[in-house]
Amino acid sequence: MYLLRDAFTDTVRLLPLLTVVYFFVSFLEYRYGDRMGAFLAHFHKFGPCLGALFGCIPQCGFSVVASALYVKRVVSVGTLLAVFLSTSDEAVPILLSMPDKAHLVGILIIIKVAIAISAGMAVDLVLHSMKISKLKKSASLDAICENAVMGHSGCCSHGVDRERSKIKSLLIHPLWHTAKIFVFLFALSAALNYLIYLIGEDKIGGILLNGTVFQPFLASIMGLIPNCFASVLLVGLFAKGAISFGSMVAGLCAGAGLGMLVLVKENKDTKDTISIIGLLIGISFIAGVIIQMVSPK
Repeated sequence: MYLLRDAFTDTVRLLPLLTVVYFFVSFLEYRYGDRMGAFLAHFHKFGPCLGALFGCIPQCGFSVVASALYVKRVVSVGTLLAVFLSTSDEAVPILLSMPDKAHLVGILIIIKVAIAISAGMAVDLVLHSMKISKLKKSASLDAICENAVMGHSGCCSHGVDRERSKIKSLLIHPLWHTAKIFVFLFALSAALNYLIYLIGEDKIGGILLNGTVFQPFLASIMGLIPNCFASVLLVGLFAKGAISFGSMVAGLCAGAGLGMLVLVKENKDTKDTISIIGLLIGISFIAGVIIQMVSPK
């Protein structure tokens, strides 16, 4: 019983700041979410740089928008990967709500943006995928962007298009999102506390391949889960010391949220989808290994 009590106490402590952050993020998403997609499409030559910067904003709809635009071939492969790699979903709000981990938020964002820009530009350079955007040169980019995002939802089933309700977007969604993440965190904390009690921290580390180059790969696979729970899981494991900082970065780089579901569902070129997923895992894994090797123990 005390394990549940400790897990509940630890999670409740995160609730006030977590709520404030989600209200702020919801405002950003409501006010500027659709503009980001249009801006990205208009300035496609700087796609990977803009995609990385927009993606690092902790909103759950932009990876969906990026995937929808890529399916329409408005943005390049490198731009899509940059958005995916910089997206962190719940990692930023959760880390901000942890007093002993909050200082890592800036480092995490800088690292992920640097990885996203470097990888995105390199992929575009190698594949010459910037040519894809020219296919839509004669069409209205505003119309394409609007049509691309219509019908898609964020992680809590709230719209990411221009028909959003102000009450739902600015009040109901952040409250519902906070409640959902609270439940995720409580369940994860309780499960980890029980496992630590049952088998010990050392054995958990062994199960998660702690100290080996295979842990970032395992974390990258975890990150592919198309739900915000993936980032909650990764941050929770890192906070408990079960995975390294490099592994957390690898998992968060691979975590594209619901954007991955949109890509898989709507991209008609299956080989193209598989190659993008392969690139995402490979880049995330390599970045995680490098960070794990250079970061202090």
